Amino acid sequence: MERRMSDRQLPRPRIAILGSGAMGSLFGGCLFEGGSDVTLIDLNASHVEAIRREGLVLSTDSGERSIRVPAFFPHEVATTFDLIIVFTKTMHTTAALSAVRSCIGPKTILLSLQNGLDNKFLLTAFARPQNVLIGITTNPADLVAPGHVESHGAGIARLAATAEPATPILKLLPDLLARGGLNATVDPRVETAIWEKVAFNAALNTLCALTRSSVGQIGADEATRSLAFAIAAEVCNTAIACGFAVNRSHVEQTLASAMQHHTHHKPSMLQDVLAGRTTEIEAICGAVVRHAKERGLSTPMTETVLALIRHIDAKIAARS
Repeated sequence: MERRMSDRQLPRPRIAILGSGAMGSLFGGCLFEGGSDVTLIDLNASHVEAIRREGLVLSTDSGERSIRVPAFFPHEVATTFDLIIVFTKTMHTTAALSAVRSCIGPKTILLSLQNGLDNKFLLTAFARPQNVLIGITTNPADLVAPGHVESHGAGIARLAATAEPATPILKLLPDLLARGGLNATVDPRVETAIWEKVAFNAALNTLCALTRSSVGQIGADEATRSLAFAIAAEVCNTAIACGFAVNRSHVEQTLASAMQHHTHHKPSMLQDVLAGRTTEIEAICGAVVRHAKERGLSTPMTETVLALIRHIDAKIAARS
């Protein structure tokens, strides 16, 4: 087994977290705790100002602590970063990267750990393919108050390059994340893993958002539990038709585990609906339905929840 580099051997790339909500703050805070040079960037004024006043409060299985990580609004940042990890909602990606375009140099690496499909195509508008990484994370994270994030339960980030040669930062990232207590691995099959996560999110995020329920509440009801597995099956069938060898059994096991162990977790789509924000439904169910129709597949369950969440989004947009 390859020996892990010692702390003294690990470089300190300048890292920005673009979109420092629940998941972005979790990763940024843990990376900062592990000794990385991290800057949080976000538009949420109450969240940024709370971090500036009191530090980022992280509540995890290892306890609660306040982390004095720098937090800025996009217009305040002038540094050229070595790595920008993008956690914005997919529909905000282009606007967010445009707002920090001056921070993207010719060697800057962009990493998407966002929900949904096809994020790499948005990032390659701002960096050459060799400088774009993609991945997923299964870590739960909830923004419980401005400047305060909770994350309970295990998770892992899977990372991959979108073009060869892969940037050296790709091999470095698992060590940097591990120093902050986060599990990560380089996985050449990450696009298959992304489809598997989309199946998970299409099933649970939508149903939690539609019913205003936690993950555990969906799992505890036989009807909604069965519906979640039916949606996941449609997404898995679509992924296989697109050439990705997803493991349906693994997706089902992940769903069952979440329903059992992440019982109080409120997925990001539910958090968005409760906060009166439009959701990422187009990057999740919208993208699945589009790929399915291109291949002549029927996805009635996925289309139904897509239509219902679109209805909610339209009402939110009208109020805004």
